Amino acid sequence: MERLVALRREELREGAKETFGRAFFQLRKSMPEIYADKAAKTSSGTIAYTYCSEEEISKMLEPHLFRHGFAMMFGQRAEDGRTVAIVTLIHEGGHQETREYSVRSGSTNAMKDATAADAGATTTAWRHLMIKMFALKSRLRSEDDPRNEGGAVTPEIAFELERRVGETNSNKDAFLKFAGAKTFAEIPAGKYDVLDGYLRKKEAGK
Repeated sequence: MERLVALRREELREGAKETFGRAFFQLRKSMPEIYADKAAKTSSGTIAYTYCSEEEISKMLEPHLFRHGFAMMFGQRAEDGRTVAIVTLIHEGGHQETREYSVRSGSTNAMKDATAADAGATTTAWRHLMIKMFALKSRLRSEDDPRNEGGAVTPEIAFELERRVGETNSNKDAFLKFAGAKTFAEIPAGKYDVLDGYLRKKEAGK
């Protein structure tokens, strides 16, 4: 009898996994388009790139998940200077899958205490996990604006970075190699914060 019960439970588990897989496939086929609703700016106030906020992703994604029988549970942990976002995707058929994404824990500054830094890292990790887990695609509401988080910096930002590299006597070729681009116009927008931080140190003589 115990053997039969075990076999039946295994059959139910396999059936739930198959149901999960079919539902997830349909979910991905009909994923809604999500609009970039936030902008990251440089110290001079110029827009470096735009991105989808946590609120925008949740607003568009959660109703779509429910329509396909899915719900999410969220968790997080800290390890070795990194913040890990954890999402468990549960299907009404009984099967669930867990995925994780980590980012470096945030740093404090005059405008941001430890709590705000940790919250920012958690939000960033969650947002990137959602994008990768569901292959989310976003665009600006303005069809004519080519800027997005995955694209290149704006011409203004490219000019600013090139000027600062020259003024700090930085190695141009090494800078571009570090940025992962052949020219300043091709620098990924998502690399701006790191590059800006590097140049700030050079400008401060550190």
